Amino acid sequence: MTSAAAFAFVLTPLAFLLAMLTMFIEVNTLYHLSKCHASAGGYYGYVATAMGPFAAIITGLMYPIYQIVSTAAIPVYVAGIVLPGVLNYFFGITLPGWIWIAFILIFILVPIILSMIGIRPQMKYIRYSALTEIIFLAITSLVIILEAKDNTINIFNPFAWNSVYGSQFNAIGGPLAGLGLGMIFGLTSFIGYGGSAPLGDEVKKSRNITKALMLGVTIVGIVLTEVSYALTVGWGVDNMASFASSNIPGIIVYTHYLGIACGLLLALFAFNSAFSDSVAMQSNAGRVYFAMGRDGILPKFFSYVHEKWITPSKSLLFIGTTSSIVAILSGFIIGYLSGVNPYQMLTLPATSSQVSSALSNAFDFLTTIALVGFILAHFMNNTAVMVLYYKLKEKHVGFNKLLHPIQHYLLPAIATVIFAFVLYESIWPPVFPVTQAVGVGAGALAFSIGYTFWIKHKKPESYRRAGTTVNIVQEEMQDVGKGK
Repeated sequence: MTSAAAFAFVLTPLAFLLAMLTMFIEVNTLYHLSKCHASAGGYYGYVATAMGPFAAIITGLMYPIYQIVSTAAIPVYVAGIVLPGVLNYFFGITLPGWIWIAFILIFILVPIILSMIGIRPQMKYIRYSALTEIIFLAITSLVIILEAKDNTINIFNPFAWNSVYGSQFNAIGGPLAGLGLGMIFGLTSFIGYGGSAPLGDEVKKSRNITKALMLGVTIVGIVLTEVSYALTVGWGVDNMASFASSNIPGIIVYTHYLGIACGLLLALFAFNSAFSDSVAMQSNAGRVYFAMGRDGILPKFFSYVHEKWITPSKSLLFIGTTSSIVAILSGFIIGYLSGVNPYQMLTLPATSSQVSSALSNAFDFLTTIALVGFILAHFMNNTAVMVLYYKLKEKHVGFNKLLHPIQHYLLPAIATVIFAFVLYESIWPPVFPVTQAVGVGAGALAFSIGYTFWIKHKKPESYRRAGTTVNIVQEEMQDVGKGK
């Protein structure tokens, strides 16, 4: 929310509300795709079913990329900015700048161990911690809203704030541009929401995927919008520029309205969220890489299934290692481009404005790269559901005849247009480091397209069966029965 406020300012709650509505539309897309194909490949398998191997391989490559980059981004912010800020704000402890490196490894590598030992222990932990967190955020945000003096419906009107934020909005292309840039962080807050899709091989009923998607987006979206509104009115609707420049604005608001205990609890939940996000996103990405290794698109290394845990442990280890490297390198590189050299990143106090600004920019950079992969994957999904139901030539009667064009064509098209708007605002006018991140994301897309052409010509059999194999558990049991 802090990064969203750097661009959207007082419109941050609107950015999260629109992001929630967009992702709710996407649930419709995933619901109708999962009805036809349930697989560890997730989006990769869905696109293959509708559009064939070329589009599926590109989607399969880009989907884990945005999961990896998101896994890298969150510890950069939480370990590099929030944790030092909390210790300094509450206890007067000043940590050295290098501390973010150590905590990145903790926030990435510990969750990967949970991912490797199986989905059941992961979900048991995440279920209870997420429920506690949601209840805490919902109740405390409501208290802040009731006590705040700045409540106004104009927070959801992008044209009502020119007298306060006119110069800031003009610098980035106007209030709609600010809203679009804010939606980068609203939409990417939902990364991992489709995490049940790649678990299609590991659930008893594929309808459980749909229930998980609908419940997750609804609850998380409402709470995120409520929290962003509470923090905006709690901080002050005319002062959101300073909100964006603070290391821990949400914790400061909570402490002001609810006391030190609630401020510390919010910090603990932030750390818990970072941990849980890593578990979910690494699980998703590892299973997609497993599916692609199983199909021969990636090296066989990725298709290994652990005999005891029945998880793609080697794929998951690759994800964790890659995320760690990306996070650390991005911190140093974007820090250097922000005017902070590597020596300063290690020796200056962690709460110094230079280190905090550099790591904030690194977070924005990584999150926007994730946005490119996120949008591409969902653009492919939206196209896939339209193509699939056109090919099926199903006959609909009664109420379903009315719903058919809405569910299978109109809603996916609306979501695609919204994604295109957000992507356009991230490119023009140029804003550092957002525009540069889009360039890196475009480079990843170009590599994925080139690699897909290579697979098509060098490994035609693997290309032909891309995304068509289903069920990791059944295959593993067959292999065990054969003595493999």
